[in-house]
Amino acid sequence: MKILTLTRPMLRRPILRRPILRRTMLSRAVLAAAALALPLAAPAAAEFPEKDLTHIMPWSAGGGTDTVMRQFMSFAEKTLGTGINTQNVTGAQSGIGTLRLMKARPDGYTIGSLTWDSVITVPYYELVPGYDTDQLAYLGSVTVHPTALIVRADAPYATLDDFVAAAKSAPGTLKIANVGTGGVWHLPALDFAKEAGIDVQHIPYPKGSGPEREALLSGEVDAMSSSISAAYAAVQAGQARVLAVMSEERDPKFPEVPTFRDSGYDVVWGSFRLVATQARVDADKRAALEAGFAAVFDLPEFQQAAEKSAMGAHWMDAEATAAYVKAAQAKAFALIDELVAEGVLQK
Repeated sequence: MKILTLTRPMLRRPILRRPILRRTMLSRAVLAAAALALPLAAPAAAEFPEKDLTHIMPWSAGGGTDTVMRQFMSFAEKTLGTGINTQNVTGAQSGIGTLRLMKARPDGYTIGSLTWDSVITVPYYELVPGYDTDQLAYLGSVTVHPTALIVRADAPYATLDDFVAAAKSAPGTLKIANVGTGGVWHLPALDFAKEAGIDVQHIPYPKGSGPEREALLSGEVDAMSSSISAAYAAVQAGQARVLAVMSEERDPKFPEVPTFRDSGYDVVWGSFRLVATQARVDADKRAALEAGFAAVFDLPEFQQAAEKSAMGAHWMDAEATAAYVKAAQAKAFALIDELVAEGVLQK
């Protein structure tokens, strides 16, 4: 067995390592001092949104707007990368829920759905104290339903001009149905009548497009002012025809149907569903939300769902949506003012 003998040189080996240890300790001290001399680094900016969003739905659960917007938000969860929790806050023709949206903490985590009543009816009639649409920032549109003039399939009007000629030949006799005086479908028909210079009767059916459609098919009225989707089944069944639509461009599903402008009447109206947050939310957060909602329209699965449900999917960015709402308010408020002055409506 080889015995290891400790000699003097071997005993000195640990001593030879001490300078190396000193250099290591000195290096660490220098690095620490240098680190202390540097300014504190800012934490990495977190991507927005970091948590779930709250979506305020100002209409009842199970209704048309609730169904469409919940479906849209389910796709937006994918593009925004976070959950979206819907709360139904109803009352005052969407005013209560929209006021809740206006007064929410402006951190970008509360959004809401808006409809015609949210930006036209509620503010005009001052249905809710403290309500001011200037407190809102529009993020984009989800659906737009151009107003259409629809007649029975056996009606003697092949074109919009035929309808106008018939109205002029018998002033005050033709009847156009709507879902409420001063409302979303009445004002477009009123605007058309003024533009065309015709005198017609505007018949309200406040219980909705169902009774309005039945009044048309039964012959109770001569035409109905509504979205195409409200009479889609009757049109598909060959019971009704669309004379024209009040849109900038023709409906892709009905390319043969002219716009009112095609017929020489500068009338553009429609109902809509929008997404908004508070105007006080930081611009970068609003931009992130807008981009996330816009990206939904690029999803093939959303396009398929929109086509299947005929929801009227139509994207406008924040700037275009704000301009659209401003124009709609200007036209609607002016016409309602006239109805109030004539005593047809009371404010």
